[in-house]
Amino acid sequence: GVQTCALPILNKLNYNEEVIKGGLIISGVSILMTMIIYIINIELMVEWWFSLISLLLSIGLVIFIGVSFRNASSGFMSYKEALKFTFLVLLIAYVVGAFFNIMLYNVIDPSLPEVIKELTVEKTIAMMESFGTPQEAIDNALPEIEESIIKNTTPTGIIKSTPMGVLFMFLLALIASIFVKKNIPVSDRAN
Repeated sequence: GVQTCALPILNKLNYNEEVIKGGLIISGVSILMTMIIYIINIELMVEWWFSLISLLLSIGLVIFIGVSFRNASSGFMSYKEALKFTFLVLLIAYVVGAFFNIMLYNVIDPSLPEVIKELTVEKTIAMMESFGTPQEAIDNALPEIEESIIKNTTPTGIIKSTPMGVLFMFLLALIASIFVKKNIPVSDRAN
């Protein structure tokens, strides 16, 4: 019955291909979203909600891709298997995204880091002022903010941020795996 149907499908699924495909889908959507915002209005790139939407979209996509893979294979996946799959998918998306960022900031539009720096500084000053931060504290914080933005847009800076990025992808995978896993039902009958 069911088992004979599931086996040929399982054999047709290539785990590595599915992981790579998933990573490319997530990075592709992220890159497309970034380029649309870039074309429409660069100022939106420094909005907190843009980062939040990107994050939620990535989590939603990795859950969808993970559940689709689970259902196309055996229909079941332990938390450990789900974690491995979602982490690898997110890792590929991260690597492709980092490569895209290097290209965006250094080849496509080398003036973009400066624009983002100015926009971020404006937003930061406005936010600090709204919290009643003294002008001296604002003045002291600005050079560090400017330096970190410029650092995070250079190829070296993007590569140096990889360990934190990979850790963040792992945390996302920990969350996504909760929704992807589906344990094989255990009979309550003693055998």
